[in-house]
Amino acid sequence: MRKIALIGGGQAGLMLGFKLLNAGYPVTIYTDRTPEQVLNCRIPSTAFLFDSTLNMERELGLNFWEDLAPFGEGIHVDFRTPDGNSVMTVQGSLGTKKGQALDQRTKFCRWLQEYEKRGGKLIVQAVSVSDLETIAKENDLTLVAAGKGPINALFQRDDSRSVHEKAPRNLAAFVAVGKKLTGDRPWKRAPFRPLRFNFIFGVGEFFSLPFYTHSRGESRSFLFEAVPGGPMDIFQDARSGEELIKLAKEVVAKYAPDDLHHMDQIELADADAWLKGSFVPTVRKPIGILPSGAKVMALGDTAVVNDPIAGQGANNAARMVSYVFDRIVAQGDKPFDQDWMSDVFETFWNESAKYTTNFTNALLQPPGEPIMAVLQAATTNKAIADDFMQCFDNPRTYWPWIEDLDAARQFVAERTPRAVA
Repeated sequence: MRKIALIGGGQAGLMLGFKLLNAGYPVTIYTDRTPEQVLNCRIPSTAFLFDSTLNMERELGLNFWEDLAPFGEGIHVDFRTPDGNSVMTVQGSLGTKKGQALDQRTKFCRWLQEYEKRGGKLIVQAVSVSDLETIAKENDLTLVAAGKGPINALFQRDDSRSVHEKAPRNLAAFVAVGKKLTGDRPWKRAPFRPLRFNFIFGVGEFFSLPFYTHSRGESRSFLFEAVPGGPMDIFQDARSGEELIKLAKEVVAKYAPDDLHHMDQIELADADAWLKGSFVPTVRKPIGILPSGAKVMALGDTAVVNDPIAGQGANNAARMVSYVFDRIVAQGDKPFDQDWMSDVFETFWNESAKYTTNFTNALLQPPGEPIMAVLQAATTNKAIADDFMQCFDNPRTYWPWIEDLDAARQFVAERTPRAVA
């Protein structure tokens, strides 16, 4: 059986590791932190997984928190002017595509422990380029899923697919608990437990999601995306999670005052349940060439990293894992050479990742005419609103109507009789 090495103990590296392990491959995962260090670090993100990704985890027997983490059952969105006035509200049910947001510290700590329990080889080591040389020689295939790690420099930016030269948003996030944040119906205007979105034209966006963390159980995450240099860009000097919460209350009071009461008496889930920063969304070329000439392949965020505005990061990584795993198995005893790596990524890009990337980038801009045609119809048509929100599970399903006005009108027309009936 072919020997495979995975660099990175996050969503992509661990999921592929478990899938390969189940299929009988000798696979080694390298990660720079022990499970205990992962559990006790700062939150890396507030990732939300939609149903198709959760199903992948269920199939692997990794859904340990299925009955603990609250489900996000729908999406409630307000589009607002810079004075906080809501000019359009859309809410839609996720239906069978409902998802969960789980603290990645909780998740990856347990998964790392589980990986060894199932017989996987785990090496805790920060991997350098020279280490990669040794690893690549010892294995038939080496994949790098190092997130935003320094060895990502091996993979060149693909300028034809990367539209951002600088970070489009400055980010701040935290996980909080409070009496008005949790439960089945925390938002009176939503007939479900919502993913709550606010889009403020020209200013930025902020979201809150039902969440689960080992430190406090059911909770809620908040993510603020500020246009750099704009009036909401006030978080980057914060020195603690408590300071972030204080600033968040100011932002909510200014731009979504009808949500402010949810912020009453909230507190940080734990001392490390916050983050801030920014990054440049990037699509990289999938092949890294080591000084010796050996080739390694990018996986997950190392290959494609998008802004979190569409909640697609971990979902995109999981989708790539499925493509790569199927192609590894299909390759049999044939070499995992440069042509194979390139073909696998191009297939994934053309069938999945380009839609995720284009959808994410579209949300960072004012809505185009096709999207507005659908959103305006969705304000009064539940069938349209539900179908719009359920496309988040697989952004490819937004095409072609998301960029074609005639197709958007057809999308609306096809669902209008259903709503009337």
